[in-house]
Amino acid sequence: MHEVVTLEGWSSPFVESVTRTSFATGGSMQIQPDGCWDVVIFRNGDTTTVLRTGLTTAAVCHDYAAGDEILSIAFKPSSFMPLMPGEVMRDQGVVLDLIGKDRFRLGSDVLEIPTLETVDGFVRKLVRNSIVEDNRVVASIVSGHPMAMSERTLQRHFLKTTGVTYKTFTQIERAQKAVVLLQQGRPAADVAFALGYADQPHMIRSVKAIMGVTPGQAARS
Repeated sequence: MHEVVTLEGWSSPFVESVTRTSFATGGSMQIQPDGCWDVVIFRNGDTTTVLRTGLTTAAVCHDYAAGDEILSIAFKPSSFMPLMPGEVMRDQGVVLDLIGKDRFRLGSDVLEIPTLETVDGFVRKLVRNSIVEDNRVVASIVSGHPMAMSERTLQRHFLKTTGVTYKTFTQIERAQKAVVLLQQGRPAADVAFALGYADQPHMIRSVKAIMGVTPGQAARS
C-alpha cells in the first residue's frame, strides 16, 4: 500500500510535477517514462539518497521497503542542466554526494535537500544559479510551434537537452496517452485508431516496449 501526494497550487516554467510517495509495506512498482527528467529524494528513517535521473525510454522496476518515502521533482523536457545534459543522462541515474544530513553537492553548488514544502525555493535556486536553464527552442518544438531554424539545428537542440530524438519523444508521449485511454476503458482498437497507430498490433508492441505493460494490463490497472 502506498500514498501519493501531488503538489497543488504551484506551477513553474521548469517543472512538470512534484509528487511525494510514502510506502506502508514493501513491494515493487513500475516507473513509466513520462518525457521528463527528475531530481529524486529517497528517504527511509535516517537514510537519504539524492538521485538525478535522465529521461527514460522504457519502464523501470523499483523495489521499495516499508517506510520508504520518495519525493520526485519532474522537470519539463525543455529544462536543461548543462552540468548533466540530457544526451549523456538518457536512461541513466547519478547518485549525488551528501554534505551532512540535509545538503547535497551538485557541481560546485551545495544545496539544501528539498521537501514537498520547500520545492519552490529549491527550484528558484537552481534557476538563479544557472544550474537549470530553459531551452526555448525545445519548448517551441514540444508546444508544436517550432522556431524558424533548420531541421538539423532543431534536432540538435532537442537531442542535447532531452537525450532523445523528437521522434522518440513523440513515441513516448503517444504511449502515455494510450495507457491513459485504456485505463479509462476505451477499447484497444479505438485507442490505436485515435492515436494514429498503423494498427492494433503496432500499438500493443509500442506500449509494451515503452510503458512495460500490455493494453490488457493497462486497462486493469
